[in-house]
Amino acid sequence: MIYIACASVMIAIGLIWLISPAKKPNRIYGYLSYLAQVNKDSFKYAQKMASFHLILFGAIQFCLGLIIYFLGWDRYFFIWLLTFYLFIIFPIVWTEKSLKRFLRKRDELPHDYVDPDKVRHEKVKGFKDR
Repeated sequence: MIYIACASVMIAIGLIWLISPAKKPNRIYGYLSYLAQVNKDSFKYAQKMASFHLILFGAIQFCLGLIIYFLGWDRYFFIWLLTFYLFIIFPIVWTEKSLKRFLRKRDELPHDYVDPDKVRHEKVKGFKDR
């Protein structure tokens, strides 16, 4: 049931963002990230992709929730509780990847952008990374 409840919220937010996307960046409504704030086109694209990805992953999660319910696997609640958050993270990751692809194709990727997948930490003596 947790999959169905979370998926319903994700689909509802995705539909609201699709019908009425944010017009300008703010912290309360719409999708906001560093790459989304590069220019107006990237912000508009980010709103569209975030709503699409929320609806997509919400639908996948809803279907999984129905399968779990009809197979009677509700008693494994702890497993579903540990895995449902992945469907909250996936739309953010996919939106950022598509936004990065969009900006790179237009040659508007910021010069100070650091790809999170390529960050390397050097081990130093003590507790802090350099």
